[in-house]
Amino acid sequence: MPSSTTYQIRIDEEEKKATFAVFADLGITPAQAVKMFFAQVRTTHSIPFLVEHRPNAETIKVIEEAKRGENIVVCKDTKDLFHKLGI
Repeated sequence: MPSSTTYQIRIDEEEKKATFAVFADLGITPAQAVKMFFAQVRTTHSIPFLVEHRPNAETIKVIEEAKRGENIVVCKDTKDLFHKLGI
């Protein structure tokens, strides 16, 4: 039998209560839920649910500026890029 290991996570107490209640409603333990999640990750080589990225207001502003061609920094090569970045 393969050896097992322990992995700990920290979550908010209210988040834990609400999530564990869902597991109880489903008739599974938190450990079983985590094992199911890990099995799906191994099988699919991905997160087994949609992960949406929602950019913050500053990122949206910069994207919109770039679409309009505003505040674009053009570099002739990597040396120029590093110089402009100050590195």
